[in-house]
Amino acid sequence: MQKGIFVVDYRYVDEIVQAFGEWGIFIPSVPCRELAEPVSGHPDMTLFPDGKGTVVCAPSVFDDYEALLSPLGIKLVQGKKTLSKDYPRDVAYNVLNVGGFAFARWDSTDEEIISLLSERNICLVPVAQGYSKCSALSVGNGVVTADASIANAAGEAGLSVLLVEPGCIELPGHDYGFIGGATGILDEKNVAVFGDLHTHPQGQEIRRFVESQGFACQERPGRPLIDVGTILCVGYV
Repeated sequence: MQKGIFVVDYRYVDEIVQAFGEWGIFIPSVPCRELAEPVSGHPDMTLFPDGKGTVVCAPSVFDDYEALLSPLGIKLVQGKKTLSKDYPRDVAYNVLNVGGFAFARWDSTDEEIISLLSERNICLVPVAQGYSKCSALSVGNGVVTADASIANAAGEAGLSVLLVEPGCIELPGHDYGFIGGATGILDEKNVAVFGDLHTHPQGQEIRRFVESQGFACQERPGRPLIDVGTILCVGYV
């Protein structure tokens, strides 16, 4: 089985390794002090992996990530946009990439990401939701999200969509978190779920949807779902 290289919130790395360590190498995130504290360690706020071994990285944490990831064969590209605590200046690297389509608030997205996706012939789809990556679990050619703009755009693009109700996912410091931030793709057959889907009112629907895409959910039984900024795969060993 091919092992993944994952970046995960430094505050949860021990728990994540305990739950999912067999799937690869887990690297603690570099805190980004430009962001609000609750999401300062969320990798999906500072890193955009293209799925082919290249990662666009926010400037303020670039040197630290280059030192961590370059020795593992990951190519890093330094982004142009500096992040800020204020929305939408915090969403420059938060882009959902699935099934040949990328969804984002493009007027706020870093230009290096736009250039990279264009080179890859990925179709750029505009959505109102700036937090497009953390708002959606992308699995196979399907999307699970509580955001109507992403759900509508993904459906129009021909992707399978499961629209769930907002909330039911913890994010300390905020009222609630997002399904994308509580999950991550471990390999070609498994999805990491940081918590127990039984704690979500549509948990069984989410599980069935993931299975319909050919994946199994690897959960943490008895634990609430927590948005940790995505269990973010940035490459493979």
